[in-house]
Amino acid sequence: MQLPWYVLAIGAAVTWGMHYPMVDFALKRLSLYSVLLLTVIPVFLLMPFFMRQLENDIVTFKLLPGKEQLLILAISLTSTAGAVLLYSSINNKNATLASLIEVTYPVFVVFFAYVFYRQMHVTPSVFFGGLMILLGAGLIIYNHQ
Repeated sequence: MQLPWYVLAIGAAVTWGMHYPMVDFALKRLSLYSVLLLTVIPVFLLMPFFMRQLENDIVTFKLLPGKEQLLILAISLTSTAGAVLLYSSINNKNATLASLIEVTYPVFVVFFAYVFYRQMHVTPSVFFGGLMILLGAGLIIYNHQ
């Protein structure tokens, strides 16, 4: 049985809701580098179980056009940069406020989905929801500078 997409998304939100305060706690005791390292340890531990899939993906990756390879490789840069920026924000303020501003990322998802892939998934409800997210973030920033 496959769970509906929104159940999975809410599960991700709950998981991140646990994760950010833990990061806040850890950053008050450890360096940013050590906290980042902790986030990748599970990937390395699980890697032996997925070696066949990794080998298949390497073959597929090599067959892709150069532009597509660069976009896929950029995942490692954007993931690391996003984590460093978020964790630094948490460290400089707190997990609650940092996460409430970081939650504006869906607006940028819409923008970059269009820039990179010419995909547009905006409906009136998506537009107004995104606008509310930005207004909420603006209100938080205004009151917590």
